[in-house]
Amino acid sequence: RKCYFAVIGDEDPLFTGGSYAFVQKYIHDMAAWENQSLIEQEKVIGRHKFNDVELTDEEKDPGSHNVVTNIQDENGDDLKIVRANMPFSNPSKNEYGTYFIGYARYFSTTNRMLENMFAGTPEGHTDKLLKFSTPVTGTLFFVPSPAFLDDIE
Repeated sequence: RKCYFAVIGDEDPLFTGGSYAFVQKYIHDMAAWENQSLIEQEKVIGRHKFNDVELTDEEKDPGSHNVVTNIQDENGDDLKIVRANMPFSNPSKNEYGTYFIGYARYFSTTNRMLENMFAGTPEGHTDKLLKFSTPVTGTLFFVPSPAFLDDIE
């Protein structure tokens, strides 16, 4: 079922089986993050820090990362992507951050998540995580399917 969100379907016959991959590199202000209490950190992310369990709706802040990136279509169905984050560090430069990659069937899904994060949700909430994390790169790729590559002459 996860692949449904990450793999282009029959709606785009030329690109069926491919995916849109969006990557970003974020640098984190770890000193500012560590100055936050555990509860404040959890409200920024929208999850408990040590077990990754999502906070209840009552506990979440409207600007929590998982609130602003949780989007629905016009019918109220959740729009999702398949995503992964990988931490990195370069202590000699005092750089600590995360590489993010998200695979999507429609780039418009990822784009709406990004718009909510940076410009704000329709209710006016931006992502509180951006107080501690700064994107320094961002690139969109089309990942072709094996069938697409086989057809190239």
